[in-house]
Amino acid sequence: MFKKIAIASVLFATSTTMAFASSAPYVGAALGVNTVTNNVGNYRGVPLNIFAGYGATINTNLYLGGEVFIVPFNGMLSRSYFTNLRTTYSYGASILPGFMFSDHTLGYVRAGVVGSHFSSPGRTKTGGQLGLGMQTNVAQNLDLRTEYVFTAYKNTGSTKSDAFNLGLVYKFE
Repeated sequence: MFKKIAIASVLFATSTTMAFASSAPYVGAALGVNTVTNNVGNYRGVPLNIFAGYGATINTNLYLGGEVFIVPFNGMLSRSYFTNLRTTYSYGASILPGFMFSDHTLGYVRAGVVGSHFSSPGRTKTGGQLGLGMQTNVAQNLDLRTEYVFTAYKNTGSTKSDAFNLGLVYKFE
């Protein structure tokens, strides 16, 4: 699956001549597929991610960004008797250090914290996130982003999350 995403991103990167700005604030939205698991079962959802951030090229090929996000909706893909795994909303912040592969394609690592509200027992749990992503320019001020994000929740035993997201980023230049 990651191989297909990487190939699609490379195709996008080679089909456009738009360039990344040296620094810019941005907003965006993404849809994803999320699986939350623990040692008892799993739950699958389709989260809507809304984010805002600021990123800058800090030298010829190095990039650094910061981002805040909210996931106000996590639609259910599969019914599960494990309702303690269903998240109703999440929020958090991440840093995104990256590498510019070309003037219009960025590869990055996501590192951050997330607070997710689980429907049972009705509490918000804190987790740490790590991920990999790629972002490429498809039109003036508009980028396509794809990423994989792993989240491990604190004080929940073995609760973790795997998410694959595909979204659009609008840069204010």
